[in-house]
Amino acid sequence: MDKINPIYFTYFLSERDEQGVVLISPLISTETIHGNDLERLEEFVTIIRDQINLNEVKGIIFKNPLIGQAINYDILLKQALDENSFKLRLKSLLSNFNDLNQQKKPIVGLMDSDCISLQLSTQLWAHCRIALEQIKIGFPEVNYGLFPGFGATIQITEILDAQDALPLVLQAKIITAQKAKEIGLIDLISSNIDHAIFLAKTWILEHVHEQARKPTPPWDEAQWDNLTVPIKKRNLGIKPNIDNCMAVIYQKHNLSKQEALRIEIAYFIQTLRDPITCSIIRTQYFGINEATKATDPLVHTPFELQRMAILGAGMMGSGIAFEAARSGIDVILKDVTLQQAEQGKKYAEKVSAKWVELGKMNEEKRQALLSRISPTDQTKDFGEVDLIIEAVFEDKNLKAAVSTETLPFLNNNGFFASNTTSLPISELALVSPKPENFIGMHFFSPVDRMALVEIIRGKQTSEQTLSKALKVVRQLGKIPIVVHDGPAFFTSRIFFNYLLEAVTMLLEGIPASLIDEQARNAGFAVGPLAVLDEISLSLMLHVYDQLPHLHLSQRRCYDYLKKLVDSGRNGRKSNRGFYDYEIASGKKTIWQDSNLPTLTTLPETINIQDRLLHVMALDSYRCLIEGILDRPIDGDIGATLGIGYPIHTGGVFGHIDQVGLQKFVNDCQRFERLGEQWMIPTSLHQLAAENFTFYLGLQSNWPIQKQNL
Repeated sequence: MDKINPIYFTYFLSERDEQGVVLISPLISTETIHGNDLERLEEFVTIIRDQINLNEVKGIIFKNPLIGQAINYDILLKQALDENSFKLRLKSLLSNFNDLNQQKKPIVGLMDSDCISLQLSTQLWAHCRIALEQIKIGFPEVNYGLFPGFGATIQITEILDAQDALPLVLQAKIITAQKAKEIGLIDLISSNIDHAIFLAKTWILEHVHEQARKPTPPWDEAQWDNLTVPIKKRNLGIKPNIDNCMAVIYQKHNLSKQEALRIEIAYFIQTLRDPITCSIIRTQYFGINEATKATDPLVHTPFELQRMAILGAGMMGSGIAFEAARSGIDVILKDVTLQQAEQGKKYAEKVSAKWVELGKMNEEKRQALLSRISPTDQTKDFGEVDLIIEAVFEDKNLKAAVSTETLPFLNNNGFFASNTTSLPISELALVSPKPENFIGMHFFSPVDRMALVEIIRGKQTSEQTLSKALKVVRQLGKIPIVVHDGPAFFTSRIFFNYLLEAVTMLLEGIPASLIDEQARNAGFAVGPLAVLDEISLSLMLHVYDQLPHLHLSQRRCYDYLKKLVDSGRNGRKSNRGFYDYEIASGKKTIWQDSNLPTLTTLPETINIQDRLLHVMALDSYRCLIEGILDRPIDGDIGATLGIGYPIHTGGVFGHIDQVGLQKFVNDCQRFERLGEQWMIPTSLHQLAAENFTFYLGLQSNWPIQKQNL
C-alpha cells in the first residue's frame, strides 16, 4: 500500500494512499501501551470520523486499535466510580461508532494479532473483518466478572444468531480464525499482513458505492429459551455479569439501536460497580496473572527441567506425566509393576487422543508427547534426573521408603518434590541427606484440567529449590501459590473443614439433601456430601489418621464416617455412601440416615450457606496469622482454583470483605456453640472493631503490624 499524508496522533498513525484508502495503525511505545483504553478509543473513533468525511477518502482500514490483549481493568473500575461522567463518555463513543457503522463508505477491520476482549469489541463495528490465519478470537470477560461492553453485546447479536453468539459472550469461548469465518464473525482470512491489507483495499474499492451492511439474524424466542435455561440454572443468579448480559441481549431485540446501546451501557456500568466484579477481577485476573509472571524474581534460576521421574502411576502420577510430556519434558513413570506403570501411560494416550479429536493437538504432536513417557518398574532406568516427584498413596512410611530408594538418582542440581495433600513436608524431608532440596508440590486432580499447584516450603527448603519449583510449575503451564509447612498445609486443611462442617450439620439433624442443595446455591459446583462420596470415606479417614490430633468436632465426624464405612457405605466406589448409586443407569439418590436426629425446626437456608462459606474463610484467617499463608491473595487463588470455593466471592478473604468483617465475626460467634472449628482468634475481633478489610479495591491491605495480632 503506497502511503501518503502520514498523520501522527497520540495513539495512532493515519496513512492515506493515492486511491483514497486510509490505513489506521496503533503507535507502539511505552506511553501508548499503558494508555487509557477509553481515551484511546475516543481518539480512534475521532480519526475515523474525520477521515471518512473527506471527499477524497474511499474507505478505511484499521488494525487492532489496542496493544496487547489486556483491558486496563484497574482504570476501567476507577472510571466507573464517576458514573455520570463515564456514562456520558461511553454514550458519546458508542454513538460515534454507530454513526460510522451506518456510513456508506466501507470500513474494514484488520485482525492482525489475537483479537481478544476490547479489541474484538472494536472490530465488530467494521463492515468487513479480515483476520490473519493464526490468531485467536474471543471474549474472556465473563471469567473476570464482566461481560463484553463497548457495544459488543449489541453488535455480535446483529452479526450472529444467539446459538453462535452466546458461547462467545457468556462462556468465554476462544475460537480460531477458521471457526470465526465458519460462523460468519469474520469475512476473509489471510496468511500475512501485506496480503491482508491487499484484500482489505480490494474489498473497499469493490464496495465504494454501496452500504456494506448484512441483515440482522431474526430473533427466535424458542431458541433463546433453550439456550439460556441451562445457563440460568448454572448461575442461580449468583454472578451479576451473567444475568446482566442476558438481560441486554433479550431486551435489545425490540429496541432501536441507540436505545439498545443505552441499555448495554447501563448494565455494563452497573456490573463494573458491583463489589462482586471487583472481587473476581482481583483474584481471577490480577492475582492469577501475577502468579504466572515469568518475571517473578523468585524464578530467576538457570535450572532447566529436561528429564524427570514420577513415583506412582495412579491418577495423579499419570496426570503429572501427561502434563510434563506435553511441555516437552522426558518422563520416567515408575510403579511397583511394569503393568501398572504402562497403565499410567494409557491415561496420556486417552487424554491426548481426546485432544486430537477436539483439534487441540495433531497426531504428530500426540505421538511425540507419548514417546516422552517411559513406564518402568526399575529405579535403574532413571539414570540421572533433574526432578523426582513422588505421587504415591498418602502414607508416611510408604513415602519415606520410595523417597529413600530414589533420591540417589537426582543429579547435583536436581530437587525432590512430594505431591502429598496433607503430610508435613519437613517430616518427609528427614529421609533426604539434603533436606534443603526437598519441597512439596501439591497438584490437583485431574491434573490436565486443574491449573493450580500448591508449593509447600518445608522448614529447611532453600530459596534455590523454591525458585526451581516455581520455574517447573510455570514450565508446565500451571498457576502456583506458595505456602508454608503445617498439617494439611492450606487448601486441604480448609477443604477438610468444608467437608466436616457438612457432616456436623448432618449429625445435628439437618437433612442431607438440604445441605448439598444449599452448597450448590452458595456457588459450589458440587455439594460436600457428594464430594465425600467421590473421594471415598475411607480415604478421608486415612487422611485424618495421619494428622497429629483431632479436636472434639473432628473426632465426632470421624467416628460417624467410620461407622458408615464399617457398614459398607464407602462412597461411589462401593455404590453406597451419602448417596445410593444405581449401577445400570448411573443415577444417584441422596440417602438420609434414619438413625440420625431430625430437627423439628430447620435453620434458615442462608445459615447453611454461611456455615459452608464461613468455616473455610475463618480457618484461612488462622492460616494467615499462623504463617501458613503469607498473603491473602494466595489464599483466594488457592481456594477458588484448587477446591472450588465460589468464584463470585473472589476467594476466602474476598468473601470476608464482601460480608463485612464485623458481620462475619458476629455470624461466627452465633456458630461457636456448634464446635471448635468456630473459635475466633482474638486478633480477628480486634480487626473487626477497626472495620478492617483485607483489600482496598484491587490492592492488598495486608500485612498489618503482626505484633498487634
